[in-house]
Amino acid sequence: MPLLIVQFLLGMFANLFVTFSTSTDPNPLAVVFTGGSPALMLHVLIAVVLFILALQVLITASFTQQRQAIAIASAGFASIALAFFTGIAFVYTGYENDSLSYLMAVGFLFGLITYGYLAGRGERPTPTTTKETTLSNATSSRPLGLTLLQLIGGGIVTFGGFALISFNPGTINTALGSITLVLGLLAFLSAYAIWTHKTRSLTIARLVNIAIVLFSTGQESYTIATATTANTVAGSLGGTVIALGLCIGVILNLPNRNQTAFLVQTK
Repeated sequence: MPLLIVQFLLGMFANLFVTFSTSTDPNPLAVVFTGGSPALMLHVLIAVVLFILALQVLITASFTQQRQAIAIASAGFASIALAFFTGIAFVYTGYENDSLSYLMAVGFLFGLITYGYLAGRGERPTPTTTKETTLSNATSSRPLGLTLLQLIGGGIVTFGGFALISFNPGTINTALGSITLVLGLLAFLSAYAIWTHKTRSLTIARLVNIAIVLFSTGQESYTIATATTANTVAGSLGGTVIALGLCIGVILNLPNRNQTAFLVQTK
């Protein structure tokens, strides 16, 4: 919620005091970082962070097995996703499509209301809920859920590697695409490692996902800076942000040693 408030203030500042670029560059998102104001650059960066955080809330809520929390987190993610993608589209229309700007504001407003309600709910355990039951439910739901998240994330990363090699010719893009492809394939192996939920396997999965997050962040920064078409940036950015959110979600929700031991004992 503090980030949403900061994002609102930055957006209003940019709307009132920043002169938007009139460049005809086919990659206007890169122009934001090369010729835009610091406020606008920070506005875009926070938008990416908010999208990833909203996805983390949804992933975490899904493991609580509380339908209301999942529904609220889903509504919040949908609101942030609406604001994020309409905001990117607004940049690509040369800051001239008022409908997209309006939808961005709508997404922000509903996101603020939704997360405000979710934050106000707090922890509400039922009288019959015990710590052991809660831990059992959480750990037993994780292997399948995290495995599916890892498979989806690995698929996006793998496709991104193929796209870099196939649609962005050049030595550097080929090298970046090859590394991305390898990381995507390792993500599929990590899905199996998560499913076996052994301590060593989980460590491997954690390291692979950290590598994907770090490398994909650098690779996407290079792609945005050097792309020559809007479609390339839009498609690459959307896929990368979703993959980063999924991989970070897997890292944060991987069972620790105590939870792994508990799950093995209850099988």
